[in-house]
Amino acid sequence: MFPFEKWAGVVCGVAAGVCVGCAELREDPAKYWDVAKFQQAPAYRPSPFEDCKDPDLQDILFDGVPYKGKPAPVFAYIAYPKTPMPEGGYPGILLIHGGGGTAYPYFAKLWASRGFAVLMIDWYNSRPLKNAVEKRNKKSSTPLEGGRRNDIITNVSNMILAHSLLRSLPKVNPDRTVFVGLSWGSWYGTAVAALDDRFKGAVEIYCGDLNQGPRKAKFLLNGRFVHAAKIPMYWVCSTNDANVTLNTLQASWDACPKLVNKSVVVRLPHSHVGFRFDSCFRMAHHFAEGAPALPVVGQMTVRDGVATAKVLSRGKGLIKTIFCYTADGEDVAPVKRKWVEIPAKLKGDELSVKLPEGIRQGFFSAYDEESRFRDCCGSSNVVNFPAAGK
Repeated sequence: MFPFEKWAGVVCGVAAGVCVGCAELREDPAKYWDVAKFQQAPAYRPSPFEDCKDPDLQDILFDGVPYKGKPAPVFAYIAYPKTPMPEGGYPGILLIHGGGGTAYPYFAKLWASRGFAVLMIDWYNSRPLKNAVEKRNKKSSTPLEGGRRNDIITNVSNMILAHSLLRSLPKVNPDRTVFVGLSWGSWYGTAVAALDDRFKGAVEIYCGDLNQGPRKAKFLLNGRFVHAAKIPMYWVCSTNDANVTLNTLQASWDACPKLVNKSVVVRLPHSHVGFRFDSCFRMAHHFAEGAPALPVVGQMTVRDGVATAKVLSRGKGLIKTIFCYTADGEDVAPVKRKWVEIPAKLKGDELSVKLPEGIRQGFFSAYDEESRFRDCCGSSNVVNFPAAGK
């Protein structure tokens, strides 16, 4: 029998001890970057690469920060909507790709078709090859002079420079810009959000967690800057991601002073396909233009074997409310855990569900729209429950 009496009252997002020493991860990003140096738009010019040309895009090189004392131009695509330009200019979006990615022509054009002026950079010191695709088994980019680079200080600097360039483009409204960081790009996003308050908001896809792991610590991108976020932030993530856990993500959300919402989706696929998520379009338009946001669900509480949470905002109007849970514990790797979805009762603004036997982790989600990836929802905090008898 589950010892519910031990969990009466408010339940916090993660179990005690998940992020021991998180205070050590709180660093001032000014220790590594002088953001004022990157707020003037860099010079740019058409790229010389014929195999990067696309009739719907401008392929450019802009002057990035010097690397090892040498000039280091950054490849990027610029794309504009084909709809009439609104008064003041199009809202702008900076797309930050993930590991192994590049400045994908397809995604630049996709976001332009959604009404954004787009700047998509290749932060690897690379450029895309003709017909670049997101498939992992097909080479999609080639290095620029100096070779492929994964220098965090340089890359974050260039992302802020890219924003300065985006804001300077004559068709862009500089007061309506957003960035989207995907996977490795979402870890970069936690640094960008702590440095550049000119953005109206940030969309974080998959990652950007608070994690003490040595690999992430080595690269500075382990959530140590999340506490310093200066702009509204939204996350969409999976229950079974191989790169993060719900515990480390929840630790990041707990630390973020600008968190506005999160969508936790059972077995959401992880690849550059994330740039196609409807939830991301929704929240980008919300940040840039005030369009309807996704539903918002508050903190979960548990009393007498019943979990409850308040619906704080209904978005476009709720169509479904669910409770997601797993009975798998620490003996099963997070990426392999089986998740179950059951209906959650909605009475007024309160969600409720009787907790299933053997539950080890769970959260509520409220949906206001159907979508291909089942991502148009707002989710509660993710709660851990002790094993039976503990």
